[in-house]
Amino acid sequence: MSVTPGILIPLLIVVLTAIVAGVGAIPGAELTGQFVSDSAQAQGEQLNESTAETIGSVSAFFGIAIAFGVVLLAWILYSVVFYLIARFAFGGTGSIKHTFSFTGWGFIPLLVEKFSGAIAAYYVFSGVSLPKSTQAAQDAFRELQNDPILLGSGILGLVLLVWSGAIWTVAMEQLHDISRRNVMLTVGIPVTIAFLIRLVGLL
Repeated sequence: MSVTPGILIPLLIVVLTAIVAGVGAIPGAELTGQFVSDSAQAQGEQLNESTAETIGSVSAFFGIAIAFGVVLLAWILYSVVFYLIARFAFGGTGSIKHTFSFTGWGFIPLLVEKFSGAIAAYYVFSGVSLPKSTQAAQDAFRELQNDPILLGSGILGLVLLVWSGAIWTVAMEQLHDISRRNVMLTVGIPVTIAFLIRLVGLL
């Protein structure tokens, strides 16, 4: 594949990962929309129920769209950072196009992560209604977010991110023709940053 890398299959993997992430975000986004709608109706006496529901629906839509877009943004950021470090720090020979292609293959573990995350989200959030009180709703939503199933899904995501890093390490070594030490720095820096950000989010 390092000789004739194609972009179509990696692109499909990334897009499918983004779709699964968006679908998995639906139950949480619906609860967030419900909370926003109830809060808007409670704090603005001039708002009727229909307007408050519209605000909640827009909020839910943006939550789903962000979950979809974050995956595509991650693909772009990983690819660009891998390319810049490999090319300008270590004299890598691969092109930016092929870097995008090889980075896309590394999203296979992330597809598994988003799929497991979607299952966890639907299990925890589906069928749940938040209290009308703003404070009670905040407490209830926070309690749901701390559910052990979501925590387990988050831990699995960290493991799968390491798997993606292993795939990217082998891929970038072949593509850019750089040493194992240099490619571990090329991939390790952005992956470690992403790992730490996720870890902080779990704590």
